[in-house]
Amino acid sequence: MAPKLLFWCLTASFLIWLSGSVIWGWQAESWQWILWTLTCVLFAWAQYRRLLWWYNPIDRFQRQLHRISAGSYDSLLGMHGYGTPWPQISEAFQAMREALRQREQSLRDTNQRMESVLGSMIEGVLAVDDEENIILLNREAKRMLAVDQVDVLGRGLREVVRHPELIQAVTKARQEQQPVFSEFVTARTPRRVLSIRVTPLPNEQADGLTIVLEDITELRQLESMRRDFVANVSHELKTPLTAIKAYAETLRLGAISDPVHCMQFIGQIESQSDRLHQLILDLLHLSRVESGKASFEICEIDLAEICRNCLQVLREQAQRSEITLELVPTPGPIRLQADAEAIRMIVDNLLVNAIRYTPAGGQVQIRCRVTRGWAILEVSDTGIGIAPEHQERIFERFYRVDKARSRDVGGTGLGLSIVKHLAHSFGGTVEVESKIGAGSTFRVRLPIGGQS
Repeated sequence: MAPKLLFWCLTASFLIWLSGSVIWGWQAESWQWILWTLTCVLFAWAQYRRLLWWYNPIDRFQRQLHRISAGSYDSLLGMHGYGTPWPQISEAFQAMREALRQREQSLRDTNQRMESVLGSMIEGVLAVDDEENIILLNREAKRMLAVDQVDVLGRGLREVVRHPELIQAVTKARQEQQPVFSEFVTARTPRRVLSIRVTPLPNEQADGLTIVLEDITELRQLESMRRDFVANVSHELKTPLTAIKAYAETLRLGAISDPVHCMQFIGQIESQSDRLHQLILDLLHLSRVESGKASFEICEIDLAEICRNCLQVLREQAQRSEITLELVPTPGPIRLQADAEAIRMIVDNLLVNAIRYTPAGGQVQIRCRVTRGWAILEVSDTGIGIAPEHQERIFERFYRVDKARSRDVGGTGLGLSIVKHLAHSFGGTVEVESKIGAGSTFRVRLPIGGQS
């Protein structure tokens, strides 16, 4: 087809050149002949290219294929000016183009949904190919593994991740082709405990591994707290029970006939029984508060009035310990929405704790005020003080700074924990300021309008 088109174009161009020569005459200048000849040649070449495009639509198909491969599906391919079978081929091509466009859009939507799902997961998800190159890494996995690089896809796992335990689990899963479970502690602070599950990809045509990471720090902390709680409860219950048993056994072996020591032993049994009873009551109350099942009777109360009542009740105990109790007067009532018995327990626990750990001749002061919508309760003492390393933990159950002294003064180790949970139940907070040998100040903040 192409040689014939070229022949006819050259023939037509020659006839035009000859016609122009006849019209102008043969006496034209040489530069006019050259210009006219070039014009006819260019005309012949343009007509040849135009006819070649017209009679050879394959070029148009190629251009359309290049556009589709570049991701452009907007341009249309019209072949209705050509003869059979080009219109039918054009319609089939357009149908294929539309199917490819819809398929690519579907893949794009699926990919976006997968990224959204993986991005919203609280577990870290990581996938590698058979050469341990990263092919998938969600945002949570980056955070857990402390991956700072933005683009890590295609990079080696050992190059990006610096946790030997994870590398060992991946190696073991590749060798055994079985799921591997493990856990490790991250090196960066704050340290976190991560559980990992490495599973070979189920696709038989592609080798690789999926790694799921889960932050189990809180779970391990709860397990540790449970073990400590059981150990502490066992120890706290054992101490008074051992004393009761020892005194009862002494009485059984003959001391009951000794009127002097008999009453002393019975008094010790009664004292240890009271301590055991108080410990059980504190445990039950703390359990109800922590579980959220404690029922509070919310009403308007006067914090200053509750402080005065608690002070009167404990004044005799403070006098026996040679400690001065002082209530800083307030200009008026401090009213807030809370449970009166719960607030009384907060004040009472803080005052008893201050009296117990203040030496004879010391002073315990209580004050309350209103600041920016908060009722502030402060209990200060001139006691032994609390070291900074203990201040973060003194609100834990059974935590004691000086275990021997705490048991000597009769504390159960639950008072401050009860204070913390009751304050939180009403939307408040509790904090401590203390220095060794300079006393302590416990500060409770409660919202005036009730829980916030």
